[in-house]
Amino acid sequence: QPSHDELDYAALQLSGPDESADRRGRLFPATPYDPVAVEYRRRAESVASLPLPGHAVRPRESAGSFDHRYDADARADIPSDGTWHTVTIGEIPVGLRTEYLAVPSVEQRVYGTLVLSNATDQALLAGPVEVTVDDDFLLTAALPTLAPGGARRMGLGPAEGIQVTRRTHLNESTAGLRNNTTVLDHRVSVELANRLARPVRVEVREQVPVTSESDVRIEERADWAVPDEGAGPDRHAPGTRVWRVELPPGGTVALEGGYEIRIPAAKALAGGNRRS
Repeated sequence: QPSHDELDYAALQLSGPDESADRRGRLFPATPYDPVAVEYRRRAESVASLPLPGHAVRPRESAGSFDHRYDADARADIPSDGTWHTVTIGEIPVGLRTEYLAVPSVEQRVYGTLVLSNATDQALLAGPVEVTVDDDFLLTAALPTLAPGGARRMGLGPAEGIQVTRRTHLNESTAGLRNNTTVLDHRVSVELANRLARPVRVEVREQVPVTSESDVRIEERADWAVPDEGAGPDRHAPGTRVWRVELPPGGTVALEGGYEIRIPAAKALAGGNRRS
């Protein structure tokens, strides 16, 4: 027959893994109030309210749905002095690939990015990462959470050594037997110039209109490609198109693209069609 204390469910405590075999993982009445133990417990829990270091993310937020155990390579002593300390748990190899990204329709500037891939069976949680180039420290950035087999892109800031220029031209006309179709011919010209002393790979993104109207047609005329849909922050907006080009040191390239929008005259607004 359970005692009165054993029926006080709110006061029961689950014995931890360091308890003896006959108590481990079982519920027992809590020990009497101990002011010294309460004070030390308060000090231990106060660590949770300390401000995190730059780009650090709490595991409960960064882990998401991952349920994974990390086995440390060796025991470590961590000082209890109220400040953060870095402790090496282990090493996870990560694939790195430098790519450059430009969205000249938004900003005529090229940005450096680092594509990270995790080919292991362990999740790599979000946190700060120090980026070095040729043993020279470049910056500290935020590393996104990488699931096993996953890949993410991390921004490194503007790449001043690569220049991009975008020009557009719009020609409006009519078509059809009774000129009952408005044709908006958009042409896009993008020029890239690599001023760096090494070859680079650049991804240029453009946007093509999308429509849900069956009588509004959009015809593309370009050698750009439709990217993979992506997921999370790397998910592409509908209508995204990309060019991927390799530029040698000092090299330049001109990219030409465009699309036609054919709108029935009854749906065209006078002066309301978007001009780029």
